[in-house]
Amino acid sequence: MNEIISWLIEVETKAAKLYADAAVTFAGDDKFASFLSQLVNEEQDHIKLLEESMASLSCESIVKVTFHFDDDFRHKILAPIVNAQHLLDRGELSQREMVDVIAEIEFSEWNEVFIYAIDAAKVLGEEIQHAASEIDQHRIHIQEYISALPDGESLLQKVRRLKPVSNKRVLIVEDNVAVARMLEVLTMDDAEVILARDGEEGLSHIQEGHFDLIVADVIMPKMDGIEMYKKALSIDPTLEGHFIFFTGTEDPEQLKFLQSSDVTVLQKPSPVKLICQIIDQVLAKSSPRQNTTVQ
Repeated sequence: MNEIISWLIEVETKAAKLYADAAVTFAGDDKFASFLSQLVNEEQDHIKLLEESMASLSCESIVKVTFHFDDDFRHKILAPIVNAQHLLDRGELSQREMVDVIAEIEFSEWNEVFIYAIDAAKVLGEEIQHAASEIDQHRIHIQEYISALPDGESLLQKVRRLKPVSNKRVLIVEDNVAVARMLEVLTMDDAEVILARDGEEGLSHIQEGHFDLIVADVIMPKMDGIEMYKKALSIDPTLEGHFIFFTGTEDPEQLKFLQSSDVTVLQKPSPVKLICQIIDQVLAKSSPRQNTTVQ
């Protein structure tokens, strides 16, 4: 968990520097410069709260996380901030482009990665929960400012959700909202993504239409992932080989079933890079309404 909080601090620190430098660059516009300066103060408050959270961690503190963020993935998340900083330093970033950068950093789907990291750390105590609340208010403040600009609403809608051109469909069945959102982020560039909160809801979606890939947890309320899987195959046998179970189950019977079935199993936690690779492999072997079994 220290590693996750350290990464959050790195993100906030780079964002604070970008906003501080931009406030100087665009000092001619008092309103925009004041807005940027306020963002700097908010980012610095977040950093302080995160540092206090890290300091309160004991050696015995154990928090189970679902995803491991490798270096390449972290660099990808930081890229909008780093690239904007380079352009700003060279005097090649306009005020409008700076607004676009702020919207991308704070409201794009990739920001769900940051939100997941905050959610994973919330169990550590009041400091991190306070930080999460402050970050929520920070985003509301930015949304209000951008929405008031000409075409501001259209900009926010654009960065929040860019529809994929692929006609493939993915169903994610996961009762943990933060984990489901992360899986959606990892999949949405390649397919239309549908979310379900439990096996019962997932089965309902399977009855309604075709999916090229189903990513599911095992332990869920109402109906577990294995029961959903069995019922799904009774509805459409061609779905065999198109399931990925992303689970932390340690139940011997469940593990025995998964090992004997034609499914891919990813253990929680798993590296983001591996999750993306497995998702790509299954989708590459599948085309809408013409399914093939994954070897």
